[in-house]
Amino acid sequence: MSRLELFYHFKKIYPECSRKEIEDLIEAIKGDKYWSVHPEHKDAIYVVALTRAKIPKAGGFQADATYLKKVTISPEAANFSRRGRVLLAVKYGPNYIGKSVITWSAFLRLMNKNPDPIYKLVIEGKIPFFINNKNVSAIIRLSN
Repeated sequence: MSRLELFYHFKKIYPECSRKEIEDLIEAIKGDKYWSVHPEHKDAIYVVALTRAKIPKAGGFQADATYLKKVTISPEAANFSRRGRVLLAVKYGPNYIGKSVITWSAFLRLMNKNPDPIYKLVIEGKIPFFINNKNVSAIIRLSN
């Protein structure tokens, strides 16, 4: 897809996002980006999903993603995986497993908050399988 097609595609999906936020998503995809969940720990990262998680794998379903190329997503989170959503992946041995799927607008809100409570939820296994604008507020309240 061209950048213009991607822009219109993602603008339909995320009407609440500004033009700049949509362009940031496109740049993250084109630039093969990832972000650390916590700056001091490299065992949990955010990547952008490029495909749905439909291919069965041991421990879940496989999807394409930025940076990791292929990632296995837990069965509970796999139903929410779509192009342009953010995957929270945790390192298990040599591989990463996607534990949560986050909408782009919710991800932008999470990135502006303290990473400590989010990382703690990830390590304790209490992170929701799907995070959107409706439930991100509860997670953000933990960071205050």
